[in-house]
Amino acid sequence: MQKMVSTSWVILFVVTSILFFCNSVAGQSLKRSAFLGAQLMDLSAVEEETGADFGLYLPMILPEGSLGEMGVPAKSVLQKINGFEIKSFQDIQSALSPIKEGNNLEVVVLENGKTKTYKGLAVGKPKEKHTHASIDYGVVRYAGNTLRSFLYLPNEVENPPVVFFLQGYTCQSIEMRDNNPAKQLINQWIEKGYAVYLVEKPGMGDSESAIPCMDIDFNQELLAFTKAYEALQNNPKIDNQNIFLFGHSMGGIIAPLLAQKTSPAGIMVYGIVGERWYDYMKRIYTEQPLIFGNNQEQINQDAQYYLPFVKDLLVHKKSNSELLKSPIYGERLKQDGVADNLANGYYITRHYKYWQTLADVDVPGIWAKVKAPVYVLHGEYDIQAIHPKYGEMIVTNVNQNGGNAQFELMPKAEHAFLHFDSREEHLNTLNGGGYVAAFTTNFNPTIGEKCIEWMNQQRK
Repeated sequence: MQKMVSTSWVILFVVTSILFFCNSVAGQSLKRSAFLGAQLMDLSAVEEETGADFGLYLPMILPEGSLGEMGVPAKSVLQKINGFEIKSFQDIQSALSPIKEGNNLEVVVLENGKTKTYKGLAVGKPKEKHTHASIDYGVVRYAGNTLRSFLYLPNEVENPPVVFFLQGYTCQSIEMRDNNPAKQLINQWIEKGYAVYLVEKPGMGDSESAIPCMDIDFNQELLAFTKAYEALQNNPKIDNQNIFLFGHSMGGIIAPLLAQKTSPAGIMVYGIVGERWYDYMKRIYTEQPLIFGNNQEQINQDAQYYLPFVKDLLVHKKSNSELLKSPIYGERLKQDGVADNLANGYYITRHYKYWQTLADVDVPGIWAKVKAPVYVLHGEYDIQAIHPKYGEMIVTNVNQNGGNAQFELMPKAEHAFLHFDSREEHLNTLNGGGYVAAFTTNFNPTIGEKCIEWMNQQRK
């Protein structure tokens, strides 16, 4: 069961976090976040003997990054950042998030079997130079938060239409390399004359926030996107009559919520379902395992534990300590490695209260109120969104309530905008450890092309 759970959610995680080589342009009122400048690998993926029992392997280090400036050699194992033990990719995010350019930086690595400490100053992320756009690095300010925003303005286009890209649920920076499939999608829009707007979540990237992303609930996250949406509408550099919302994964729930404030020119969503979160989570434990080839007997057995768990979490709103004490599933949570994180307040890389407040959102009711044109896209091999019918329910809902929505299946596409020739190839890549390589090489351009075609039809 745990394998099924981790496989289904890890893909969302790697969308923004496979590589830590991120580019950007410095802003005026926020310091740049620290640029580690290293490729990171899990120790289990390293063929040679490292002698380390924890840490992340450093197969490649850029000389201009923080580690390179301090002289940390490649093929060492990163074990601590400013005293914070590094045992996972999530630990990297937690350790680096408070560190800005110019701050003191101390790392401990295992180098040729010996522990060595390096000290220096953090290097800020380098500036991005975009071939087809200028980039405005702005800020979105509201109580307790100063968030970094990014506005890509296509060259030689005055007051362009704009796409507000709403990212998924993970607490990761939205700055991406050009080989990231989400960035490739964004670049398609830019090359066709569309501006693209993005905003960091609280505490991510350059942002400064009283409460970090990992500890906020869904309503606090929605507020961040709401404030960014307000700022975008008042930006004189774009055509505010032609603002399009693109919600990827969890962003597909944020999008219709933003539309309640100010109706956009259109809403596009990809990789999301049109039902309440509790109903979706039940499918994660009863329908999604079938995609992975799990037999029905095993699914039923696992569901005995996890269906009561998600009901207690999302419906009964039990605390993490109450959940861990359950006589029904408490022991199973320990066996599956869920208990340790939940004891600290986290489930699937977010605070458990994030999921509880998300479960309060009446997703069908929100979509029923949307009057802007809606374009629902579903990847043929999207494991996270499970089945096309759960995207089609959005279209049915909108149209039955006087709106205008259409559905389109994206052939050979999966959740992270990647192309695979078959479901079998996709699953083999996931199970065989080849997804990281495919992530930067298998972009499916059809998704962006279809979005451009649809937006051109909707522009005012």
